[in-house]
Amino acid sequence: MSTTFAQDATVRYSVSGGLLGAANFTQFRTDNGVDYKTKTGWGFGGWVNFPVGKGFSIEPQLQYNAYQFHTSNTTSGLLLYDGKIRYISLPILLKLHAGNHFAVTLGPQFDFMTSMDDNNNLVTKNDLKGTNVSLSGGLELFPRGKVTIFGRYIHGLTDLDDRSGHSSTQEYKISNLQVGLKLKLFGKKETTTYRATTVVAPVRLDTDGDGIYDDVDKCPNQAGVAKYDGCPVPDSDGDGINDELDKCPNQAGLAKYDGCPIPDSDGDGINDEEDKCPNQAGTAKYNGCPVPDRDNDGINDEEDKCPDLAGVASNNGCPEVPANVSKSIGLAAEHISFGTNNAKLTAASNASLDKVVTIMNENPGLRIRIEGHTDNKGDADANMKLSQDRAAAVKTYIVSKGISEDRITTEGFGGTQPVADNNTATGRTKNRRIEIRMEY
Repeated sequence: MSTTFAQDATVRYSVSGGLLGAANFTQFRTDNGVDYKTKTGWGFGGWVNFPVGKGFSIEPQLQYNAYQFHTSNTTSGLLLYDGKIRYISLPILLKLHAGNHFAVTLGPQFDFMTSMDDNNNLVTKNDLKGTNVSLSGGLELFPRGKVTIFGRYIHGLTDLDDRSGHSSTQEYKISNLQVGLKLKLFGKKETTTYRATTVVAPVRLDTDGDGIYDDVDKCPNQAGVAKYDGCPVPDSDGDGINDELDKCPNQAGLAKYDGCPIPDSDGDGINDEEDKCPNQAGTAKYNGCPVPDRDNDGINDEEDKCPDLAGVASNNGCPEVPANVSKSIGLAAEHISFGTNNAKLTAASNASLDKVVTIMNENPGLRIRIEGHTDNKGDADANMKLSQDRAAAVKTYIVSKGISEDRITTEGFGGTQPVADNNTATGRTKNRRIEIRMEY
């Protein structure tokens, strides 16, 4: 079964516009019998045409016109004998189109004076009115063509004489015949034609060959299934595994894990394929394993100040110094002595120092700090240096017995930390001392 349709063509015109140029044949119309000869001037400008109906349009123009005037009359008191007036002109034309080859124009024209020249130097610009109103009527040939020929008569309605005291019976009005060409730069004729059309019942197509006709197939160019209206099984998370096979349809994953992401069994944020300890929470720094504890004292190496020596948390992972060791070193320190006002160890000190060496050999992780002190007699700076030198002398002795010097630090305090009264001999003796502090 088929159906035939037929209709006429419809013609429309769009907004058009362009440039124009013209010759002006101008003279004054006067009420005093003065004869002005027709003089030739010129004009140029632009135009825009707005179609209103099938045969009617409105066309405003903007022109720059030069009007020339001349009379041979020598009577005194005339407005202008020989000169030129220039205007910006604004004609607003109503156009009646008689087909495509002919149009009639009619409308007002407003002239705004820009300058004037009086060849006799009798009149100035101020003697003439700056604005002139005229009535324009004319014809156009080929008004819808690329080039249009036009002619129109411009009949001035305004007296141009603006001199003070001039006679109201002596008026000067423009009379101008304008002939020229218009060039169309934009705008076109639009024709819509309805030809006879035979409508044949459509053949149902299946472009993607999935057995679902295009008129009901929501994805006509992509093979699919009826369950999804002709579209493929969806892949919501875009991981290449369709939702019917994807155990995690809203979370991108891998076929290896049935569409789910790589698991993180210990929940430490490091997936099992990159986690060297997949069942034990750890950190990325250690590839998913916990921070190590080399000495197995329950304090991880990053917090353990003695990572290779089992210790206790209260001592930052280092062992506690045994009370007997602390006591032994304290007693040994009490028997370290020097010569008067110098840092030379006395022979009586050797046994105590050797005891310290023995204890350090028995406790290889033990570190000591040797502190030197003096009484307050004499110069304070000298006492400070003496305390430092005495602490250094003790270190030198212990190192000489095979103890690594990086296990020993020294510091001198001079007489700044007394433990007894410096006003007595007994007190000053107690203040001149060596103290040994132990740590791991």
